[in-house]
Amino acid sequence: MAFHHFRLPVLLACCLLMFRLSHAQTSQPDYSVINYNSDNALPQNSINEMAFDSNGFLWLATEMGMVRFDGQHFREYNKVNSPALYTDRCFHVKAVKGKILLEPSYCGHRMLTVTDDYQLKADSLSSANPYQCDRWNNCIFYFDHIFKKWGRDPSVFNGLLPGLILNGDQVTANERQAYVRKDSNCYYLNDNTAEVRLLKETAGHAFKMMFMVEDVCFYFDRQNRLYVYKQGRLQKSITCSGRLLNIFKQAQSGPYPSQYTVNALRDARHTFLVYKGNILLLTIRNGVLDFDVLAANTAIKSINGLIYNEDYRTLYVGTATSGLYILRKHVFDRLFFTGENYAINSLYAQVEISPGRVLTSSGVLNRNSPVNRPTPGLYDRPALLKASDGYIYYSGYDSLKRIDTGLRHPVPLQFFGGWLLTITETHHGDLLYSDDGRLYRRRGNDTTTLLNIPESILVTQEMYPNELWIGTSAGLYSYDLVKGTLRRLGLPHATVRALYKASDGSIWIGTYGQGFYKYDNGRFLKMPLDLGNNLTTVHCFMEDKLGNFWLPSNKGLYRVAKKELDSYASGNRENVFYYYFDKSAGYSTNEFNGGCMPCGIVLQDGHFSLPSLDGLVQFKPDSIPVELPVSPVFIDRMIPEEKKVLPGDRFEQRQDSGPLVFMISSPYFGNPANLHLEYSIPQLDSKWRPVNKDGLLVLTGLRKGRYKLLIRKQEGYGRYAFNRISWRVLPYWYETVWFRVLVIIVSISILLFVFLLLYAREVKRAAQLEQKVAERTEALTASNLVKEKMITVVLHDLRSPLRFLHIMADHIYENYQKAARPEMTGMLLKFRNATHDLNEFTQDFMTWTNAQNDGFVIRREGIALRDTVASIVSLYEPAAAIRNNKLINGVPPELTLISDLNILKLIIRNLADNANKYTVNGEIRIEARQDDGNIFITITDTGASMDKSLIAGILNNTYQADGGNHGLGYKIILELLARIEGKLTIDQPGETGNRITLTFTTGNEEGR
Repeated sequence: MAFHHFRLPVLLACCLLMFRLSHAQTSQPDYSVINYNSDNALPQNSINEMAFDSNGFLWLATEMGMVRFDGQHFREYNKVNSPALYTDRCFHVKAVKGKILLEPSYCGHRMLTVTDDYQLKADSLSSANPYQCDRWNNCIFYFDHIFKKWGRDPSVFNGLLPGLILNGDQVTANERQAYVRKDSNCYYLNDNTAEVRLLKETAGHAFKMMFMVEDVCFYFDRQNRLYVYKQGRLQKSITCSGRLLNIFKQAQSGPYPSQYTVNALRDARHTFLVYKGNILLLTIRNGVLDFDVLAANTAIKSINGLIYNEDYRTLYVGTATSGLYILRKHVFDRLFFTGENYAINSLYAQVEISPGRVLTSSGVLNRNSPVNRPTPGLYDRPALLKASDGYIYYSGYDSLKRIDTGLRHPVPLQFFGGWLLTITETHHGDLLYSDDGRLYRRRGNDTTTLLNIPESILVTQEMYPNELWIGTSAGLYSYDLVKGTLRRLGLPHATVRALYKASDGSIWIGTYGQGFYKYDNGRFLKMPLDLGNNLTTVHCFMEDKLGNFWLPSNKGLYRVAKKELDSYASGNRENVFYYYFDKSAGYSTNEFNGGCMPCGIVLQDGHFSLPSLDGLVQFKPDSIPVELPVSPVFIDRMIPEEKKVLPGDRFEQRQDSGPLVFMISSPYFGNPANLHLEYSIPQLDSKWRPVNKDGLLVLTGLRKGRYKLLIRKQEGYGRYAFNRISWRVLPYWYETVWFRVLVIIVSISILLFVFLLLYAREVKRAAQLEQKVAERTEALTASNLVKEKMITVVLHDLRSPLRFLHIMADHIYENYQKAARPEMTGMLLKFRNATHDLNEFTQDFMTWTNAQNDGFVIRREGIALRDTVASIVSLYEPAAAIRNNKLINGVPPELTLISDLNILKLIIRNLADNANKYTVNGEIRIEARQDDGNIFITITDTGASMDKSLIAGILNNTYQADGGNHGLGYKIILELLARIEGKLTIDQPGETGNRITLTFTTGNEEGR
């Protein structure tokens, strides 16, 4: 079909297109661009093909493996971490009936698929059919029925079928219908009917390009003749627009697609034309093939694949040399003045003076004009008002002024000497305005000062008839315009800069730095902040027809459903979902301006207009696409060093196997700030924590036990998508049950052994105690026996002195009248001395007896032997005198013995008494000496010598006392002497008499 009749219209259309494209080169692009390449996480720059799976992941076939992209993070699949991937050079990836099919090698027919847990595995069913063609930008074409019917003859259809798999000049209508060029002929293939039809109209024509739009095939030859086919039949009713035809005329082709100057590419639903950096979307409208410009004048080269999302106006571009591009159409318009001074476009108060024309402090911005030139200095920034009388009231330098909407006749109304900060109009038509802390009212031509307060007045609004609400630098006030009374409403520490009465009558307050509030029956209910705390400053409230608030801040623009805020205010503490827009959506700065009246306005055509640090941001709120994060949540367990993904749920992990790493992902290609992923591990605590921006969750130090990781993603107010994964951390060997059982058994054995040991020890101790008690009893018995014997000896020792006293008393009694006085005096003196010595003896004995109350105890002390012997001599001297004996103390004065004094005295007394008994008219000598560490005490008498058998019996302790012999003395003496570690010997000093020697070993003690 020729188009030479339309040369002039085509030329005009071409000029118009070129003008638009050249104009686009001088203006700012109307889309944002993000490029991912090998410099920022993409493993390799060559993307051969792309496809989205049913969960929203974007799959990229690259020269270094497959890549799964969730909008923020790339997950790599290569031969190292995915054994099923037999080569890293991947050519084809397709989305077929909800699943991903991969063909890594070129025409290898070894197909792979993706499992539900996102592992790669061989797809034996898809690989089993050898009669399939997998070409870039086309679906897989199956021709097994055709080959079965025609394949036996390789020359049929000019040898089309044998080389069909490698034929690059083919386009597919679907997986069973295709158009294929072979040499100078073009064929229509329908595998459903095994039909191969020659397109006779194109026979012999020099081929230029062929592509599909929907189910329609377009064929251009080098004479720029267009042939259109549907179901293999020529469609004469479908034509091409002039501007598009001109592009095709300029197209040049070659043996390979990379040599084409105009390339036709496809995704699953769209066909694109890439021409001189422009990406065009081909459409058939009313039988005419035309295009829409998706992206003009891009710098993207070597495009291999395109995918277009119409809902969110997003274009995904895969290239052969520079990675992945994501182009997103701007949904916000920026109006700005031409000029170098940044202050010109830092705008505040605004009013629409006519459709599309907005008055600002720098002049008028016209959305229908490509260039807006400023007229600064005429209007102050803070306040503008288009009043009900049709005039515009504004602050001009130092005065309140009025001007018509044509901006031709300014009229000064009142001088202030400074800027006005607020201007508003009451329902009566009165003007209310303020310059700082002073509030004025203008009624007609009369001006009245209503208030003068120390706080700065920042915003005013007649909230109810005759009730003016005043936002100040120190809280919120209410002023009664009739009574002239002022009362504080609240928020004394807040800088109130925004007041808004919603369509349902609710009142909302915005502050600078203290968040925003809902006013409800005298209460200020603070609303929750966004995750970035950017809503601490809310410049104004813009309510759309869908029930949403649009909240400009110093760090971007937020949209929130008003019903969510109302629900939160009523006590439902679910997380409010704030949808965030930043400058990538079409404006040049995230910082919006506020503190002016009015801040945001609604234009007559429904556009919202907001002032920013760089121009006005305008948009139609009802037409802004909102890309909610509604894809599922996925949890991958990874080995980061190997970039390997391990099997997921219900696994086991050793405590010493290093950190546990999870990759959290949820496909989302919108603004990352709107993807709110949180995790919780109930076994550790009940808190929800945000997932890191890199999506990695690294867990260390987990003790043995069962754990569950919960991931949630907020999709709206109180709506979440969840996923979970559970695992078990294995105990150390010493924490296992069998080890505990073993420990219990060993512990019981040890306890039993210890018990038996303690029991045996206690039995032994009881026996020892019993033995000790017996010994103590025996010792006590022996001690008591010794005491008794000592008492017996003492009584025995007392007998002689008492007998002497008795004799002397009788003698005195009989002779006290006859005897001479000197004799009587001597006798009385002896009587006194004897009784004195006897008294001392009994006193000493009583002291010793009291000291032995707890048993018989040896009490050693230093004994001066001479003094001790002297006391004994003094005691027995009267008795000796009766027998005409002489007691002699021959102990050296310096000699000292360490022993028990009472026992020693008892022994010596007894021996002296015995000597006195058996000696008459003789001498009894008590002596002591020290020699070779021994002290010898001797009692020598001149009386009758003891019989040798008696001496032997005494010394051998076989002597049995009787009343007629030496009494009980020697047996007791020997026992007591043994107690004080002494020895007794008896010999004769001569032919008559006895010598008894007491021997004591002094050791290191010295006798003096």
